[in-house]
Amino acid sequence: MWLLLAVAGPVLAEDAAKPAQPQPVQTKPVQPKPADASANANPWAVNCSSGSANTELQCQVSQNLTEAKTGQRVLTVTVRRDNSNGSLAMLLALPHGLFLPSGATYQVDQGSKTTIAIQTSDQNGAYAATPLSPDLVKTMKSGTNLNIGMESVTRKPVTIPVTLAGFTAALAKLESIK
Repeated sequence: MWLLLAVAGPVLAEDAAKPAQPQPVQTKPVQPKPADASANANPWAVNCSSGSANTELQCQVSQNLTEAKTGQRVLTVTVRRDNSNGSLAMLLALPHGLFLPSGATYQVDQGSKTTIAIQTSDQNGAYAATPLSPDLVKTMKSGTNLNIGMESVTRKPVTIPVTLAGFTAALAKLESIK
């Protein structure tokens, strides 16, 4: 018995000294939550900034969704106003690991689904943008969820619902800022 332990001991010690091999990541459905999930808070935040004292404020409303356990950003939806003509555009900051040729989709509640191209990506994720028609803005104001769809790199469809609760109030605040 002692001989068996004497031979097995160095092997066990060698195994313990080896760095742990990475385990395959198990993908689970992400349960995104608004970054500020307090009961009375509007999940749509209004933010303004300017490049210098002589430039106009650039304002936007956005909702940032994070993974509940890790706090990692899953999706950010931003609606910006073009100060030159007053039109609105939506920017989607999407996660990594997407099948880019499929683009992204958006749909208000069970309405028609629209596909937009993913235009670029960087170390923070992938990005898609689209102008918002007045009809779409009206639909978003009366809707419950903005469903953002994409395909994972393994071609599995993923849909993330973004609440539209508070969107009308946030957009009214954005429009009141000159």
